[in-house]
Amino acid sequence: MKPEDMEMGENEVEQAIRLSPLSMVLTDPRLDDNPITYVNSAFESLTLYSRRYAIGRNCRFLQGEETDAADVQKLRSGLDSAEEFEVVITNHRADGTAFRNQLLVAPIHGSDGALTGFFGLQREIPQTGAMPEQEDATLGLLRELQHRVKNHLAMIVSMIRIQARQDVTEESLKAIGRRIEALSVLYDELLSGGNSEAIETGAYLSRIASVVSSLEPRGAIRVNVECDEVSLPVDQAARLGLLLSEFLTNAFEHAFAGRSTGTVEVRFQRTGAQGLRLSVEDDGIGLPEDSNWPFGAASIETQRERAEDHDGALDTTGDRGKPGVGGSIVVALTQSLEAELSVETLEQGTRVTVEV
Repeated sequence: MKPEDMEMGENEVEQAIRLSPLSMVLTDPRLDDNPITYVNSAFESLTLYSRRYAIGRNCRFLQGEETDAADVQKLRSGLDSAEEFEVVITNHRADGTAFRNQLLVAPIHGSDGALTGFFGLQREIPQTGAMPEQEDATLGLLRELQHRVKNHLAMIVSMIRIQARQDVTEESLKAIGRRIEALSVLYDELLSGGNSEAIETGAYLSRIASVVSSLEPRGAIRVNVECDEVSLPVDQAARLGLLLSEFLTNAFEHAFAGRSTGTVEVRFQRTGAQGLRLSVEDDGIGLPEDSNWPFGAASIETQRERAEDHDGALDTTGDRGKPGVGGSIVVALTQSLEAELSVETLEQGTRVTVEV
């Protein structure tokens, strides 16, 4: 496979993926030499290598004259083990300057248990400044963050892999960008809050709505957000955030066809002593009469197989009200939350609600 065939469509989606405070790298060990299939903007800032340069290459291009061979061997052994590991290694930026890179790597497995990718978090260790106990606390948070997020990331990785191997439509690229952005916001929340156990979910969902809607080029579509402040476990909050990203993405893709204006209402509320409700309501054109979105959506694995066998430009967004990849993600997330999902056709528009 040529590097350009694996490129993430940078020209089309470069505005869709915003900066994240942590350098993220995905590689595919099923391809020759375990090449990089995705890096975020923080990787570019840290290493000074462009996304275009990095994708399709093994990470060893970051090594240089100051890289210790023993650290390289630790990295290789960790990858061979296909288990989570950490290594601190001296890497080199594109301008030749060296930096100490703390690398946390986790394997990603498919539904059949087979190894499908590696997810790496990178951060530069400052030469001076933080005290050892501060460094230990940060490292512990990163480990916990990586462990909790990688399961959610597996679905996103599947979508990135579709993009990396297929000619996909512009709307599909935008949808992938929104999903990556939703994960970036999760990282921001965990790092800024300093709590790896819980997230103030109202503020988190409000940020998801803000950043995902900022990727919508039609500025006249207004998104109103009303969220109760509820502290939830990270796993639960992360799933709700990814669900909100999918609901908004679906509204932007389909609700306002042929229109440049509209309104989306996002609400997150307590219901009773322990219940929670997340709803997204638009005043768009509504669902087609025969639509069953997202019910009956294919599994993520089936979507991946479909993509690999597809000829021509692939549309992952669904067609004529039928569930696409987003529908598959919504069903999987709803099931994992043991939540109830409802989709209502209104007098004008659509309301999607999740009851937890």
